[in-house]
Order: sequence, then C-alpha cells, then structure tokens
Amino acid sequence: MIQLAAVLGLLGFEPAGQSRLNSLLPGVTCDGATAFRDAVIKGNQLMLQLFALFCKEGINQKFQFVHVVLTDGEDNKSQISLQEFLRYQQYLEQELPQNILQTFYIGVNVENNTTVQKEMQAILRCSGKSASYYPISSNEINEIFQKIQMQIGIRIQEQGLIIANNQARIALRQQTYEPVVSMQINNYIVLFTLDVSGSMKNNWYKVCYAVKNFLGILGQNDLVLGIIFNDEVKVLTANQQPTTKKVKQPSQPPRKPSYQSRQVDQTSESCCCQIF
Repeated sequence: MIQLAAVLGLLGFEPAGQSRLNSLLPGVTCDGATAFRDAVIKGNQLMLQLFALFCKEGINQKFQFVHVVLTDGEDNKSQISLQEFLRYQQYLEQELPQNILQTFYIGVNVENNTTVQKEMQAILRCSGKSASYYPISSNEINEIFQKIQMQIGIRIQEQGLIIANNQARIALRQQTYEPVVSMQINNYIVLFTLDVSGSMKNNWYKVCYAVKNFLGILGQNDLVLGIIFNDEVKVLTANQQPTTKKVKQPSQPPRKPSYQSRQVDQTSESCCCQIF
C-alpha cells in the first residue's frame, strides 16, 4: 500500500480530505491561450494509468471516475488535433465505459461560439453516454458543480425526496435542525481540468469557490486531482513536478486490436467524429 500511495502522489491523485487544491488554486494566475484538447487528453491518460494500477491491485471495482472539464473558449493552442482527440475519446469510452467514468464538460459564456458548440457536439458523439456538456453563464459555475454532485449521487439538497441513480434508490427525509444524510455507494476519483487562460481572470474566484464546495462533500476515501491549462498543461497536484510542460501526443493505446477496429474513417458521412 505504501508503493501505491507513492504512485498516486506522482500521478497527482490525493485523498480528498488532504487535497492541496483549496490552497493552490487561488494562487494561480490566469493568462495565455487555451490548450483544451491537450489538457483533457492528459487527464484521460492519468485515469487510464490509475485504472490499470487498480486492476493490478484488484480494487478497480471500488472506484468511479468523474472528470470535470471547464473552459470558456475555443481551443487555440493544442498540439493534438481535433480528429486525434475524437478518436481518443472513442478509445477511452471503450476502456472506461459509463459505469466507470463520467465526463462533464462545462462551457462558460460560450453559447454564441459556434466553433465550440460544433466541436462539443462531435466530442459527445464520440464519447457515447459517458459524457455530458453544460453551456452556462459565469454566474452559474457553482450551481453546475452542485448539479454534477447530485447527478453522480454524492450530494442531496432537497428535503423528503426519493433520489434515484444508477446504483441505488434512496428515500430521505430531513428532520428539523438535522443535516441531510447523503448515501454514498462508490468511492469517487474526481479530476478537475480547469481553464486558466487570460479570459478566465474575472471568473477564476468563482471556479475556486465551486471546487472548494465540491471537495467539501467528498468522502475520506475519495481521490482528487487538479489539472490547469492555458498555453501549457500542468498537473497542479502532482509531486516532484518542478516545471510545466506541454502534453505529449497521445501514445498508441495498449489494446491495438480494439482501438484499430474503431478507427475513424474521416471520409465517411456517418462517422461519429464528423465535425460539421
């Protein structure tokens, strides 16, 4: 277990109750461009690494991955092309299906950006049922984080409701002056992949507040990881990371037959990765 803890630290995963995100995020400076695809792929790769490690340890069924990706503009800096990104999301959906991973893309003030909307539609088609997209205003950042908590089953706000999710159907009633009890079935691994480009400057404090509230409701056995991105991608919570570097091009997925069978024919009109 000591070795496992060391690997978790090197990858950037921390116990929720001991996470440094609440102290690190407010000190981040928002500037630069937006390497959205590079950052998401970096998170994907870390999840696959951790899942492989958990499979080796025989504890892979105890955790559910949650990837929260927030950006406020179109990608203008990634090394990874859109088509490469879409193919990788197909592969990821096969390796980490809906019951293992849920990805929540949040677009802040992008409702009038047709490029972002079209690219997000393509991403959702390639991700199957594992991904959701929420275009919101900057005033809704904390609200959408709470909605995600409720959707995955770790937050219950209303009184006397019957909450149904994929794992359980739970009847709850709140007594006077008593807190609502949230029944948690899984242990969660939550990745926050957050845009820190220049345009996020005026809204960054809202993101920090939303993340702080999210962390506050996680359990002691849950894990969290923080990635920030602008021109570059940085795993904020990783140990022994003196510098920030661009994410590498996604390596060839380990299970070649399953991946190659789902390669995208870019000439096909019916391809799920068709952009327009």
